[in-house]
Amino acid sequence: MPVTEFAGYLFSDTVRRREPPPCEYLGEPELCGSRVEEIILPDTIRKVGAYGFYNCSGLKRLSCSSAVEDWGAGVFTGCTGLRCLDIRVAEGRKSCFKDILSELHQTLSVNYRSGSGTLLAKLIFPEFFEESVENTPARIIMREMHGCGHMYRYCFDGGDFRFDEYDRLFPHVKVQEKPELAVRLALYRLYWPCGLRESAEDEYWDYVRTHAGEGAKGLIERGERDILGFMARSARLGEDEIKKMIEAAAGSGDAQSSALLLDVKHRRLSPAGRTGQGEEAKRCGRKRTFEL
Repeated sequence: MPVTEFAGYLFSDTVRRREPPPCEYLGEPELCGSRVEEIILPDTIRKVGAYGFYNCSGLKRLSCSSAVEDWGAGVFTGCTGLRCLDIRVAEGRKSCFKDILSELHQTLSVNYRSGSGTLLAKLIFPEFFEESVENTPARIIMREMHGCGHMYRYCFDGGDFRFDEYDRLFPHVKVQEKPELAVRLALYRLYWPCGLRESAEDEYWDYVRTHAGEGAKGLIERGERDILGFMARSARLGEDEIKKMIEAAAGSGDAQSSALLLDVKHRRLSPAGRTGQGEEAKRCGRKRTFEL
């Protein structure tokens, strides 16, 4: 029988409103609280009870379907370490993607997948937080929003995610966030260009060119060598940008990344690697024979 519902406080080490299990495996630690690092919900789950992940401060990654219909109150309370959301979008079903994002204010890396699990896009949602400021003369409390992450959490048409709205907000990230995060967001959109319009693509590449060093450093630190190669081989970057990337790789001490970038540089500088010059070089270097 498939599992369709999780009880309240299921992974919390604060046991309330639930009875302790009738038995336990001897020697097995209880999987709850800070000991929980990753949770993968099956596609059959339709409800997660209130405070289901309460104070799971060690939780770093959550994988689920967008078809979960009911997220209980306070389900993500205390999940301060959650950094990655892997969501499978179920076609024709009401999506809970927006609901999850609204509960998580920290910076999130989101793997946006089809219902079958194919990775369609990788998205960055910046953090935001609210601050209550007292206006003494008026005797009122005002709420101030910090960070542009709250705007990114409204890139929806009903329950459907809008890539064009997401890309439209990039100018805010460039101003309000650190270059390391902004260039990471840009590179993810370029590498997984689902719903990417030409105008947004140009804007992202302009920023990547300006921050090639920061972009390469972040990719190397996260072990994203495929994206590093994609970035280096792009005709959008010139020799100056490749030089900055090589310097970043050298500073990180990553020999493999340095070798990859040096190889790209060598291919660019060789006659065969220059656009439009490969065939010309072959023609000029070909031996000609004459019959007498």
